[in-house]
Amino acid sequence: FPVTIQINRGHTQYLQELFSLYQSVLERRIIIREGELSPWDFRNIVVVGLRVGDYAWTHRFIDDYLQYLPEENRENARSFNLAQVYFYEKKYAKVVEMLRFLEYEDITYNLNSKDMLLRVYYDTDEWEPLYSLFESFRTYLNRKKDIPERTKEAYKNLIGFTKKLTRLRQGDAVNIERLRTEIQNTPNVANQKWLLS
Repeated sequence: FPVTIQINRGHTQYLQELFSLYQSVLERRIIIREGELSPWDFRNIVVVGLRVGDYAWTHRFIDDYLQYLPEENRENARSFNLAQVYFYEKKYAKVVEMLRFLEYEDITYNLNSKDMLLRVYYDTDEWEPLYSLFESFRTYLNRKKDIPERTKEAYKNLIGFTKKLTRLRQGDAVNIERLRTEIQNTPNVANQKWLLS
């Protein structure tokens, strides 16, 4: 969709338009080819539904369209995408329940699930699992040779900055501002917006 180009350029007002387009192609079954829905289309639809804030629709979409995914992708898609819905709904215990012990074969699912867990543990002040995750996440990044170096760097920066966040004291305006500047001036950081918030 040409509208995705606009969204990727930061024009988020096009999200609602893309959401409507996805709903339309789903209704007409245009996006389902030979009885199957691509796992990437499935995931993109979930992300757009969540970003426009229609959590109930997104949950129904997962339930209704999971059957159209190739069988080998269904369980991963279900657990990961439901975890995303729960994350947006701030049902953090359910996110942890869905992701804590899962290791996905797909690298993207693995990276995104570890990233989501990191944010959940930080946002819920779960320091022990967070520090454990820092180590296991870094080990995973170092061990996996098929992750592009730029992607590894982005996630290592996320881990490093999150670790620095845990050491800041509330009200320490000088060091908070110093860290904010460092994050803003680092060009390759996964979830930079979350860190800055």
